[in-house]
Amino acid sequence: MNGTYDGAALLAGTAALGGYFAIPAFGDDEGAEFATLLSDADVVRAFVERTRSAIAASTDNDPADVPLRMAASSFQLNVVARLVSPVVGAAALYGAVPVLTPTSVRWTTTGHHSPRLGTAHPDWLPAPTPSQAADVISKSLLTNVFGPLAEILRATASLSDRVSRGNAISAANGAVTVMGLSRPDLAPTGRALVRALLDTGPLTDTGHFVGGQFVRRSCCLFYQAPGAGLCQDCVLDATQLQRTRR
Repeated sequence: MNGTYDGAALLAGTAALGGYFAIPAFGDDEGAEFATLLSDADVVRAFVERTRSAIAASTDNDPADVPLRMAASSFQLNVVARLVSPVVGAAALYGAVPVLTPTSVRWTTTGHHSPRLGTAHPDWLPAPTPSQAADVISKSLLTNVFGPLAEILRATASLSDRVSRGNAISAANGAVTVMGLSRPDLAPTGRALVRALLDTGPLTDTGHFVGGQFVRRSCCLFYQAPGAGLCQDCVLDATQLQRTRR
C-alpha cells in the first residue's frame, strides 16, 4: 500500500502534533528490528532496571524503594506512548494508519532508560473511520508489538497483562488529549477512535467514559513510586491521594 501514500510526508505531518507523535524514519542499516528486543529478556530486564534507577534518582530514593513491577509498567507505558501516539495522530489527521510491526519498528540503545524508537518503510492502510482505524491498529501494533512486549514483561517483571493492556488504552487516550491541545478540531475523531479501541481486540473493555472523562479499568502502578499520587484516568479513588499527571 506504500504506493498509495507518501509515508514520509504523512509521518512528518503527524510529527507536527508534538514530540510524542514523531517517530523518525530509520535507514535500512540503522537500528535493529523491534523483534530482537521482544526476544531478549535480558535486554528488556536491563531497561526495566534502568527505569527503576531513573525513578529512584528523580525522587532521591534508593532503587530498592521502587517496586520492580511499577518500573516495568513505567517502561512499557513509555514505549507504548511513543508508538501509539503517531498511529492515533495519523488516523485522525489523514484517515490512514502506518502499520507498525516487529520488523517495521526499529530500536537503538541510547544509554538511557528507554530505547530510541524509529520505523523503516512501514506499509500504510486506509482507515477512514474510527472503527476501521481501531481494527488496523488492533491487528498490527496491539497484537504483534504490544502483545509480545506484555508477555516478556510478565515473564521478567511479573507485570500483569491487565496492567499492560490498560497502559495501551491510557496511552491512546493520552495521545488524543495532547493532540487536542494544538488541534481541538481533531479531538472528536480521536475520542471516537479510543471508544472504538475499547470495543476491538486486545483493548476491549479496558476502560470507559464517565461524563466524558476517560477512566481505565486498571492501575498503571505509578502511585507505588515514592511520593507519587494517582493519574487522572486511574481506576482507583483519586480523592484519597493527590492526583498526579503523567
